[in-house]
Amino acid sequence: MKIFRKSVSILFTALLPLIIILTVIIGEILIRDTRSKSLQSASDFTEEWQDLSGETVSTADLPKGKVIIRHSLEGIDTNDKEFCFKTSNANIKVFFDAELAYDYKFVPYSSLFGKSYGVRVHMVAIPNGVSTVTLELEPLYEKSAAGISLISIEKSGTFINDLYQSGLPGFALCTLITLIGIMMLIIGVITQGISERSNIDFFSLGAFSILTGIYSANETLILQLFTERPDVVRFCAAIALMFVSFFPVSFMANVTHHRDTVLLPIMFTLNISNFVITTLLSLLGISDVALMLAFSHINIVAAVIMTFYLMLRAVRKKTNDIGFLHTVITGMSFALVGAGIDLLRYVIFRNRILGNSIFTRVGVLVFVVFMGIQLMRERTRLAVEREKSLLMEKLAYTDSLTELKNRLAFHVKENEIRTEHISCNVVQLDINNLKKVNDEYGHAEGDRHIISAANIIRNCFSDIGTCYRTGGDEFIVIAEKGDIKDVISALTAMEKDSEEYNNREEPPVPMQIAYGYAHYTAQTDMLEAAEKLADQRMYEKKKQMKKLQAIKA
Repeated sequence: MKIFRKSVSILFTALLPLIIILTVIIGEILIRDTRSKSLQSASDFTEEWQDLSGETVSTADLPKGKVIIRHSLEGIDTNDKEFCFKTSNANIKVFFDAELAYDYKFVPYSSLFGKSYGVRVHMVAIPNGVSTVTLELEPLYEKSAAGISLISIEKSGTFINDLYQSGLPGFALCTLITLIGIMMLIIGVITQGISERSNIDFFSLGAFSILTGIYSANETLILQLFTERPDVVRFCAAIALMFVSFFPVSFMANVTHHRDTVLLPIMFTLNISNFVITTLLSLLGISDVALMLAFSHINIVAAVIMTFYLMLRAVRKKTNDIGFLHTVITGMSFALVGAGIDLLRYVIFRNRILGNSIFTRVGVLVFVVFMGIQLMRERTRLAVEREKSLLMEKLAYTDSLTELKNRLAFHVKENEIRTEHISCNVVQLDINNLKKVNDEYGHAEGDRHIISAANIIRNCFSDIGTCYRTGGDEFIVIAEKGDIKDVISALTAMEKDSEEYNNREEPPVPMQIAYGYAHYTAQTDMLEAAEKLADQRMYEKKKQMKKLQAIKA
């Protein structure tokens, strides 16, 4: 029974993409039938065009080269309406009863942007009393066909509003993908220091999302309508497509701990070469971004192959958590199924009701969200581990009584001074009469005495160095800032604070801290020699203080 359920699950998973594709195709056919019935009105001018010989011509499949087609306006209400349509990569002239009413000839903003404009919307005022409309279409590329669609007679405001309404859902999806990408980049900056060896890579995922959003937005026509520079919009989309293939490979290389793979420089070289060659050919007028898109498509195919290779390599070598790899595979499956659906729709339906790449965008969005959630979980796990590590480090290197750094931390600092050749001043300190405090007043009073001394030392030396408790009543300060004058100033302040503490707190045994200091010059002196000299001077100071105390007594 268990084997049966597992087999059914595998079969369902294998058939799920096919079920989705068939559902989309059936839905597109139904929508197309409904749409075709609703568009059978006098204002729809997509069909029934004729060439000069009177033969019927389909605007969806125009012959290559320059064409002239006409359509009757008899019985059509043209009052206060415009002749509206959309063209792709073609110059166009519009005649009403053989009179030229509109002449659009594309002038490139820059040779860098190419010889064509992609898609442009036109609206032409219709004179009163005309009976025919004639279009003269000239493709911008040799041996290619001009493109024209969405031909209708209606008010220009209604036409533009319909274009915005049809494009806004897709544009909103592109904007969402782009915003998620920006958010990923911000999170990447915030989490950059968590762990360089982790499988967190918000940067590649964020860049991939942003470039995908920019490229996909070109299809919606929203930016073209808003900027009225379709060639610039198309160029930006082409640039995004040139570089988008690098980031899935980079993402997979990072998350599978295979950052040293040769595939990354190969893909980077392919992207840069594509950009450089396309730019040079465009500037020289030999080719342009539209004609060079095939190279971007080849790079994308190569990126898919490389990504799958890295993923299969991780599965085989078990370099990642199996749950994480399942998430990656699931997310990528959505993106690939979406792309497959759009590719199949492109082959079956010349004009796609739901847009050219709507399912690719949805699949990419699902992939990005899946991986974003997984990366956030990984970030949270690493943050918790980091906090635990910091806590353990604090416990290991901190004196529990005074909260100063302990002897182990001091040894680490010694190694750092030696290896990094740091010059500093060494200050040895010792609490006088601590044994008397412990013996006569108890260890609780002795601990209070030690804590008070530690606070005085820390407050006086915090601006120039770090204080370590290296024994019961022994402290040492490594002063990396300032010079001997600053050390003497800190010691003077320490003596003053000790006196004020004695007057204020009236401890049973007055606070006295003996000290000695020495300078250490990196690569010239021996650190041990400087520590020994400071220690000798500290004991000399201790003797002086005891003699002075005896005289006062």
